[in-house]
Amino acid sequence: MGLDITACSKLTPYTGPVDDDGEPQTEADCFHVYCNPGFVGRADGLETGYYLAAASTDFRAGSYSGYNIWRDHLARMAGYGSDENAWKQTGGPFWELIHFSDCEGVIGPQTSAKLAKDFQGWQERAEAYADSIGAEESSWFLEKYTAWREAFELASDDGAVLFH
Repeated sequence: MGLDITACSKLTPYTGPVDDDGEPQTEADCFHVYCNPGFVGRADGLETGYYLAAASTDFRAGSYSGYNIWRDHLARMAGYGSDENAWKQTGGPFWELIHFSDCEGVIGPQTSAKLAKDFQGWQERAEAYADSIGAEESSWFLEKYTAWREAFELASDDGAVLFH
């Protein structure tokens, strides 16, 4: 088990037919958005339900423990000292991602746009940080950094990043 991520753009609520289990009956890209009650503000006005998307991509963030190790590296790179210290803050670079569920929820378009800017603006520092953590972890850190950056860039176009 682990954390999977789906990023979507141009979300619109699904209003078509559903089966007996409430699942959408469509061949279009349809995604379930779950607004985690612990982080409702991150949804940027989206509501729990099914949505159609114009485009989507997905990637595996890692095992839960692997994702948390990566997130701790991100927090250290951003100057928080650790992800635990970032949780004590009220904002900053990457804060909306670091201070978020490691298993389920949604980050909406406005928060995604802010995080996309963070990832773009910190790219050079991420590369320097990766060089400082050793060859084995360096490529892994940068691979995930790139995947997250691309996810937030896509989601900033009226979309969302789904944690599942």
